[in-house]
Amino acid sequence: MHKVRFISDNAETEVSDGTLISDAAKAAGVRIELPCNGKGRCGKCVVFVSGTENGGSERVLACQTPVTKDIYVKVPKKEGSVIAANDHRKLKIEDLSPVVKKDGTNYGLAIDIGTTTIAVSILDMNHGIELYTATGENRQRLLGEDVLARIQHASEGGTEELRSLVLESINDLIDVCLDRRCDPRSVRSVYVSGNTAMTHLFLGIDPTPIREEPYEPVVREAEITGKESKLSVNPEARVICMPSVSAYVGGDVTSDIVAASMDIDEKMSIMIDVGTNGEVALGNKEMMIVCSSSAGPAFEGGSVRSGMLARAGAIDSISIVGNELKYTVIAGKVPIGICGSGLIDLIAELFKAGWIDKKGYFTEKARSEIENKGAETKFLRIVNDVIITQEDINTILLTKASIFSSIRSLLMNVGIGIDDVENIYIAGGFGNFIDIESAISIGLFPDVPREKYVYLGNASLAGAKYALLSGTYRKRIAEVFKRMTYLDLGSNAVFFEEYSSAQFLPHTDISLFPSSKGE
Repeated sequence: MHKVRFISDNAETEVSDGTLISDAAKAAGVRIELPCNGKGRCGKCVVFVSGTENGGSERVLACQTPVTKDIYVKVPKKEGSVIAANDHRKLKIEDLSPVVKKDGTNYGLAIDIGTTTIAVSILDMNHGIELYTATGENRQRLLGEDVLARIQHASEGGTEELRSLVLESINDLIDVCLDRRCDPRSVRSVYVSGNTAMTHLFLGIDPTPIREEPYEPVVREAEITGKESKLSVNPEARVICMPSVSAYVGGDVTSDIVAASMDIDEKMSIMIDVGTNGEVALGNKEMMIVCSSSAGPAFEGGSVRSGMLARAGAIDSISIVGNELKYTVIAGKVPIGICGSGLIDLIAELFKAGWIDKKGYFTEKARSEIENKGAETKFLRIVNDVIITQEDINTILLTKASIFSSIRSLLMNVGIGIDDVENIYIAGGFGNFIDIESAISIGLFPDVPREKYVYLGNASLAGAKYALLSGTYRKRIAEVFKRMTYLDLGSNAVFFEEYSSAQFLPHTDISLFPSSKGE
């Protein structure tokens, strides 16, 4: 048996020889982020190990390193991700008819549970005013970066652990918002928007059936009480979940569609939610078809060596001038990583400069800039320890291919072209910061007149806010849920053909990207 002391957490445990450091941490109650579910791919469970408390340390991966003697472990602390705002913003609601009507203080809580991030908003429902907002990391990431990893963990008996982490994340954000300003019992109604798996885990329901035939949700619609939810709200509050149409298209898409008014517009529109699930909707007031592409977490800071969420210290834009990389950093701090918008810019700039080819491989032109470290893949150093590896680039190309081929598959299955689409809505908090030119040049978004693009921001949260305040919106949510058609890309031949073609920069069919001709 060996003693493992976690000096940064003032905790220790005793484990048998060969136990992984990540398992020792779990036994000691110490949290170590395992986004790739312990496969050793993401490199984000780095810890520092030494034989003495103050001795020299070795940098290792906790999920790959066994304990063979008594050791001291230091777990690097992540920078806090909570951002709060005191908005007091009047929302445009024509028929103010809140879910719960009550004289005096009558607050509502809107929640968007993303796979990577969680956002909340506190509303004064009597006056239709957004009072406070906050955003933070979904702590379920400790147990897996993507939906499938978390479903796997749930299937192994981890449903309650995952539920505890998401509730902890949400309740901390509620505390940030209220911060002794008012009694949480003033929150009398809640609308929860999220993908199907996140909604199940919020409810404490094992989502395993989602990934098993016939691939159906356990619940599509749900309402519970504040007490049952375990949220920091009134015990008798109404807690309503946005309806999920399928296993992989959840209430967040329902919310997106209504927030964008696609369901009442005569014009044909596309909605793209550039998140971990990569949901896409195509339709108007007459029809609505939706799909999900399992894009992965690359654009939200996962599966990329130096990837991170868009917060202080993240490189959020990049350009190449001559042979020099220029970049901007959120909050002007020392760069510690690169967020999604920066990654899209980087791939676009590397391709434009000829540093990577159509397959995403580093070229001879980039040879002087490329580094190797031991057995690691080739990588380009942006600044300090912020790097982009060949494997990272491959991951990003697969992610962008997944999203673009979803768009193409919907259009082809309906039998219309991209020119027949009047609006392309970009949803998701991250979507607001994507540079359209960069996104088009790498083949992430269609090459159409730029005025067709509309940034929605966090439409999932917006839909939840409107549902709290308006009976008209609640009726629309119910109606669009009933008429949505789900296209299963997993069994769609068109998708697989399109997916293969989209794994190049910008695409194997260059006619789809006339702006890229001549690059």
